[in-house]
Amino acid sequence: MPIYVRSVGEGIVSNNRTQSFFLNLLKAINRLRYRDLDISSNNVTVNWEHIPQLPRVGDTLTITGSTTPEAKVRVKVSFEKKVPVTDGKYEYNMDKVEIPDGPNHFTIKARKAKDLNFSVKMFITFTRTFEANSDEAIYSEENVPSGNYDISIHGQAKEGEKEVTIYLEAVEVIDTDNEGKFTYNYNTAALPPGDFTVLVGDSDRTISLSAAI
Repeated sequence: MPIYVRSVGEGIVSNNRTQSFFLNLLKAINRLRYRDLDISSNNVTVNWEHIPQLPRVGDTLTITGSTTPEAKVRVKVSFEKKVPVTDGKYEYNMDKVEIPDGPNHFTIKARKAKDLNFSVKMFITFTRTFEANSDEAIYSEENVPSGNYDISIHGQAKEGEKEVTIYLEAVEVIDTDNEGKFTYNYNTAALPPGDFTVLVGDSDRTISLSAAI
């Protein structure tokens, strides 16, 4: 059964408090586990490489690197996707999005849109709606419980628009060992073909993702 939560400005109003309490409880537990971590401030200087050099959708991108010993390193993956508008509406679906265990933060933006509906299927389906400020609607969440999720981003486009730009950003924090080394694996199965950006510490690069064979 879907659960609908509508957000206007800074307020959030739930029309099903009992069921939405379940998701809030899971996030509260994660906040307690990672309450001392600030994912916005871990931009340490990092040297890193990735394989495969020319990844395809579905490949696991393995990032290895080094920095100061026993540091916490922020990893951010972001991309944009232009979504066509049909009958004034847009929709973009992502299946089996993998959320690993650990502190995280996610931001989704819909540009040239009136609103943004974010639906995620866990044990049940949660839907939240965010109205646009000017021509951009934004949804963000932190400490999302680990798991595999089916996600739908949809809503109404601004009048006269033929496409809406979806921007998605995912941030995690990883630990280095006592020599300052780390390995991070990212599953690209949920990404669309095209360019995406990876920021590790203070170093970013654009990676081209080819379609799956």
